[in-house]
Amino acid sequence: MVNSELLARTDKWYLCESNFMPQVREKLYLAPQIKLTDCTLRDGEQQAGVVFTADDKVKIAKQLDRLGVHEIEVGTPASSEEDHEAARIIAHLDLHKAKVTALARALKEDIDLLCELGIWGANISYPIGDLQRKYKLKVSDEKYLDRCLEITEYARKKGLHVNFSPYDTTRCNMDFLMHTIQVLRDSGFVDRIRLVDTVGSATPQAIEYYVKQLKSILKEIPLEIHVHNDFGLAVANTAAAVAAGAEVVSTTMNGVGERSGNAATEEVALMLQILYGVDLGIDCTLLKETSELVQRLSGVRLAQNKAVVGENCFAHESGLAVAGMRNMSYTSEAYAPELVGQVSRIVLGKKSGKASVEMVLNSLGFSYSPEDVVVLLAQIKSEAIKTKSYVSYEKFENMYKNYLADKR
Repeated sequence: MVNSELLARTDKWYLCESNFMPQVREKLYLAPQIKLTDCTLRDGEQQAGVVFTADDKVKIAKQLDRLGVHEIEVGTPASSEEDHEAARIIAHLDLHKAKVTALARALKEDIDLLCELGIWGANISYPIGDLQRKYKLKVSDEKYLDRCLEITEYARKKGLHVNFSPYDTTRCNMDFLMHTIQVLRDSGFVDRIRLVDTVGSATPQAIEYYVKQLKSILKEIPLEIHVHNDFGLAVANTAAAVAAGAEVVSTTMNGVGERSGNAATEEVALMLQILYGVDLGIDCTLLKETSELVQRLSGVRLAQNKAVVGENCFAHESGLAVAGMRNMSYTSEAYAPELVGQVSRIVLGKKSGKASVEMVLNSLGFSYSPEDVVVLLAQIKSEAIKTKSYVSYEKFENMYKNYLADKR
């Protein structure tokens, strides 16, 4: 739901006010309702070296449901017994909110399997990119269209929610793409179309163009955006798609996914909620917890400065930054860390200033004089340079005690 009362500044955030100026907002074509489908269990597992057991998938699915995602893509059941079993179990969980979808090839046996497992929705994956059709499918345009119609009709008659995914969409002949979408719309067999930037090669401007062109044909049929991060543009491209009218965002927790990954669920959810005023119904306070679960079960550790859920996302070492935060946290933070299940912390290191030392001493309940702060700061900087790291609070506590002992 799009919030009609948007504020740049509240007790929870302090943002760029221009985001909400009429002359900026009027350029957005936000759909009245926007949904999030999380693909961690499918595309996330396609990251090299990632293996989820059925038990792992069940744990993540339950957590994603707690988080409030609208749909969970549980995998490709036809690909392995493990995926088959995980899909069956998740499909029969008593989930609070999330509907269960799975990936299917454009094959009737894949559709039959989804029905057998009790899956709600079929994400039918059939490549439309020029290279895909020439070197992988090796079918004519006419046969491609015939298969599209045949498999979507079959899935619809089986009672599945039909989300057709003509992947590598952004590297397809535009005229053929538009013709295909028109044929699918006229058929009445599809509930949604998934626009896929398979190798992450489109710019935000190109994504905006694709969305507007496809929506001009699809009208009330929802368009889903699913992008990859090969140029680091996955979140930006998702934002561009939503701003142009896409109704569904497809993401993965921590941005895990094939090659460079996908748009990160946590970044997209927070971005839409705070910067665009789109309430997805996601409980953002669970983002850090969910991220840690996926890190543990996937074995993929995040960069410490990863947005929203990184360990150092709200860590401050610079003396200049901390001096400002002492009086007002939003001098160095855009939003309150508790919004995403995080906390702010002061890091003692080479770049620290006196304010940092004083704040840490106060948090530890230690007494001190101005002269003590100067000496301790010099010791912190020396230790940080020597170890090429920050000084932990435990190490600082010992440093303080040793300093007092020497002082006596």
